[in-house]
Amino acid sequence: MALKDNFYNEITENEKKWIELIKDNLLNVVYCNLELKPFYIEKKKELEEEYIKTGNVIIGDTLGIIKSIVDKLEEFNNFYKESKFIDFKSLLPLFLTNQMNNSLQSQNTSDVNRLDIRRQIIEDEIRKYSAQKNFQDDYLYDDFPEEHKKVI
Repeated sequence: MALKDNFYNEITENEKKWIELIKDNLLNVVYCNLELKPFYIEKKKELEEEYIKTGNVIIGDTLGIIKSIVDKLEEFNNFYKESKFIDFKSLLPLFLTNQMNNSLQSQNTSDVNRLDIRRQIIEDEIRKYSAQKNFQDDYLYDDFPEEHKKVI
């Protein structure tokens, strides 16, 4: 069953390892064909079985993401056969880990934006209130004659 915890944990752990390889420029086509592709094909099969049983939309979306990763790995293989340049960094946005992080970051960013807007509204209200009030200084120099004598 694809909804078990270790299914997604396994994907997350492997993707973290592969992200580090990409960042260090150590990922190559041979490694992709021996490690990444069989891993994602296995996960794709498990998700397809689960999706057929349940018809769950989230599983369908995850299945689509994994299919796009497998397609990208096939593209890398074709580029390698044709001696074309392969940009392994193009895999990064496809990984499930990055897509989940991006959605969390956008959610956090929208929360921060809402807080900034709220802060701006409050500051505007304070300015309006301050402008409407006539402020009378109750500080009189007569109360403190030594202050009046100081030269600024």
